[in-house]
Amino acid sequence: MLLPPGIASLLDFVIWLLILAIFVRVILSYFPGMSYSQVGHYLGLATDWLLIPIGRVVPPLGGIDFSPFIAILLLYALRTLIQTSDLVAALLTIVASVLLMLIILLFIRVFFGFFRMDPWHPMVQIVTRTSEPFARPFRSWLPKRSGAVDWAPIAALAVLVVVYYAVSYLGNHRPF
Repeated sequence: MLLPPGIASLLDFVIWLLILAIFVRVILSYFPGMSYSQVGHYLGLATDWLLIPIGRVVPPLGGIDFSPFIAILLLYALRTLIQTSDLVAALLTIVASVLLMLIILLFIRVFFGFFRMDPWHPMVQIVTRTSEPFARPFRSWLPKRSGAVDWAPIAALAVLVVVYYAVSYLGNHRPF
């Protein structure tokens, strides 16, 4: 059932504003004290109703809170569902978005590896720890050698790109 165009546009705009508020809240969380400012307070009022229940279901892993990421994915899928009234398209949107985020994460890891970034830098450690579960299946074929390029994340990146294109193709050329 399609919504009337005016209501669909209004809901689309409200969802877009909520996604933007979540992004701004995540960015402000990296600055000390910003969560306690007026802007942080209003962003908390606007987004806590969504982020707190998701945070209870999916607790932080390794010090990283994934509730904003999951909330944005769910809102993006809801936005697709409102625009198209197609549940399969909304689910494929979620899968494609997750795959795209993983591709970006692995690309950053490969970039860090090519430029031999300091392995003890906190950002490098976060990217490495977060992306290692996707590179691990390729470790038996492509073991990491000291001083050489780590080929396992490159192989994982290639596989994820192929899967992303397959999901995108399926989303655009579905027979159902």
